[in-house]
Amino acid sequence: MKAPAKLVCLEAYWNEKMLQTFSVKGFFEAMAPLLHPPLTLAHRFVESEAGLAYYARRPDGLLWRSKELFDTPVYYLAFHGRPGAVRSLHDRIEADKLCAAFDGYGEGGYKNLVYFACCNVLRGKKGRAFARAFLKASGVRAVIGYTTTVDWMASLVCDMLFLHRFYSDPSPWKNLRKIFNSVSRDYPRARRLGHTLIT
Repeated sequence: MKAPAKLVCLEAYWNEKMLQTFSVKGFFEAMAPLLHPPLTLAHRFVESEAGLAYYARRPDGLLWRSKELFDTPVYYLAFHGRPGAVRSLHDRIEADKLCAAFDGYGEGGYKNLVYFACCNVLRGKKGRAFARAFLKASGVRAVIGYTTTVDWMASLVCDMLFLHRFYSDPSPWKNLRKIFNSVSRDYPRARRLGHTLIT
């Protein structure tokens, strides 16, 4: 069964240059009509732990109050990162707060994953311990992220390859590992970036 063509993207601002704003949003908007049905994108900039909780925390977060988002299969977090944590320009969101924000997301039969488009978030023992704790707290099917400091465009190519194939696959949850491995096969740089799937 195909996954609903919906993506929630929570993104931090990448730098302090007021006249130079760049975002992953435009890339996903460009990919949207290439899927059948077209991808529906929900995007917000999030700059703090409180902001993440406002959108994500169950049961009062905006994502939980929006019925049209209940069946979203992929939550994509685009932040700066470090092992087991993410950060915006002025706030750090540690592992326990990330786990709390997504607590229970996989309950009730919802099939979803969280994609950490962040440098180093799954790096080393701390990154792996975070992934296990996050999977346990959230109940999501999988976590995807990086174990290295990544180039913005190189990692975005990796992300878009995975997402396009995930949404196009007739049975993405059954074929999740196969889809993920196809990215490394066709885009060898993914392995050098430490592109990682943990289930």
